Amino acid sequence: MDAASPQTGEHDQAGVHDEISPLRRVILHEPGAELERLTPDTRERFLFDEVLWRDRARSQHREFSALLRREGVEVLELSDLLTDLLEVPEVRSDLLHRALDPTVLGDIAVQDLTEALGEMPSAALGEVLIAGITVAELRGLGVTPRSIALQRMGEEHLVLDPLPNHLFTRDSSAWIGDVAAVSPMRRSARRRESLHLEAIYRHHPRFAGASGPRRVVGSGGAGAATVEGGDVMMLSPRVVALGLSERTSAVGVERLAGDLLEDGTVDRVIAIALPHRRSMMHLDTVTTVVDHDSMLRHGPLGPLETFEIERPGDRLISRSRAADEMDSVLARGLGVDALRVLSAPLDPYTAAREQWDDGCNVLALAPGRVVAYERAAATNDYLRAQGIEVLEFAGDELGRGRGGPRCMSCPVARG
Repeated sequence: MDAASPQTGEHDQAGVHDEISPLRRVILHEPGAELERLTPDTRERFLFDEVLWRDRARSQHREFSALLRREGVEVLELSDLLTDLLEVPEVRSDLLHRALDPTVLGDIAVQDLTEALGEMPSAALGEVLIAGITVAELRGLGVTPRSIALQRMGEEHLVLDPLPNHLFTRDSSAWIGDVAAVSPMRRSARRRESLHLEAIYRHHPRFAGASGPRRVVGSGGAGAATVEGGDVMMLSPRVVALGLSERTSAVGVERLAGDLLEDGTVDRVIAIALPHRRSMMHLDTVTTVVDHDSMLRHGPLGPLETFEIERPGDRLISRSRAADEMDSVLARGLGVDALRVLSAPLDPYTAAREQWDDGCNVLALAPGRVVAYERAAATNDYLRAQGIEVLEFAGDELGRGRGGPRCMSCPVARG
């Protein structure tokens, strides 16, 4: 096979400069043992509304991955990338050091875990870092916990929490041009995800040279400055939209905007003030770009206030735009004269159901060609009537995690 083919991508230039150029390479994560940690008692702690059936979710995810591969997209599996990294002693040591936080686990527990995990085979360690580990499983590795905290816990208590949200690879990082923005996550249940993505971008050979980012930004402690990838939308090569959402703060938007504008990665950042609701946790849960001038939008969303941030000199300038200007602001960001808003004419009950089931969370493979859940039938039929080609796959079990095809994919190369 030719080395430059989309199946290998060894010499392909990485970068995401818009939402619709042909998708060439993407990071996915097939759900695994971490979903077994979801129970009626733990699901809220891990930010899930329901308990997913792992086998069905995995089967549907494989269907999604196979669909992308058939369309010529190179799929990079996150767990494989992580396993590769853990073969490098210094990277393994650093990841363990950062994942095993003594302020969360306690100093002696960190020593116990480091002893247990330090010499594990890379694939097994990668699974622990994603699926977590219980006291009983720790004992099964031949380690008798010395930690006071662990000795007082039941055998099935999770010492290291699982990361079931790794399924949604869009959130823990997003590419803005040739910059990889690693997400300072809002909820503690998801923060370790970002450690894995940062290590992958910085150290994995698949992201070296032209196949890697020019810079990696956003790592380190977040404080109030949270940004999640589901709120990042590349409208055009020089303009990025960021949702001010339940998960992405105004402070986070300003910090990321300042970094990108100072560096010259973009010329303008558009912040969109979303309602802070669970059903609209990210920008891409209510709108996605589907063609050069077209955005799919949840009908009842309504117009929203926007803020345009630029840096003409040494200072950032923010201009507030009234809600009724939103579409013109987005049209300028897309570089078109007028925005074509596609909102399926649904009754309020159907609209609420399809939005909850990620009907607007579609992944563009190319201009006017998207991947969607088959259960968003009314929205998909409407898109087809508007000239948009829709490729469907079964996602009823995956969708119970409140994320659609865009949420489950992190593009690293388009165009």
